[in-house]
Amino acid sequence: MSTIFIPPCENGRRLVISDIHGCKRSFKALIQKVSLRKEDQLFLLGDYINKGPDSLGVIKYILSLQEKGYQIFPLRGNHEENLLEANQNAHTLYSFLIDQNSTDLLNDEGQLRKKVLRFIKQLPYYYQLEEYILVHAGLNFNIDKPYTDIYSILNIRDFPIDKKKLKGKRIIHGHNPKPLHIIEEAYKKKHTVIPLDNGCVFKGFREHLGNLLCLDLTNWELAIQTNIEKLKYS
Repeated sequence: MSTIFIPPCENGRRLVISDIHGCKRSFKALIQKVSLRKEDQLFLLGDYINKGPDSLGVIKYILSLQEKGYQIFPLRGNHEENLLEANQNAHTLYSFLIDQNSTDLLNDEGQLRKKVLRFIKQLPYYYQLEEYILVHAGLNFNIDKPYTDIYSILNIRDFPIDKKKLKGKRIIHGHNPKPLHIIEEAYKKKHTVIPLDNGCVFKGFREHLGNLLCLDLTNWELAIQTNIEKLKYS
């Protein structure tokens, strides 16, 4: 797996959002709150689909931003990976999407929509920036080559840090919902590992969760958007 380096943007900001999970209205509201510009680079850390009310809408919105010339760099999350695995069998796919509240990803023939499949297949597993590693879940530093462990990149929850292997960079990740005060502490103190998943989709169902966050790496600012969806998740 090749490493993808993204060159810096000269006149814009670098922004990071994680774990949208079908919350299109909240996602759009957050994009408006940070006043996204075409000079900016927006990195999305995976899990665009499942659980929330509008998985297809989230993907369509990401694609529309790209088509309009915005610099959007989406990563793959475990939910996108799981969807590709489920797509190998029609019955498994349907059962998976029923369970995940995401049947809107199917066309009238009960197949995964082609634009959804194209979008997910091209998603990389991580990005490297000059000072940051952007990844969905994290890295397995117990092995010599952490970037080869795809399962951990998508699924790991707690991982010890090997600063030597990080080479001075910080990890920005999602996947494992954290209370807002823990995220804010990591952000304010500029920890080596900064989580960004506040479990937007769990608003009203889990304590201390329910916001979608955007970290501005350029100005070191954290924007917070409360979930505004009509949720049925439990």
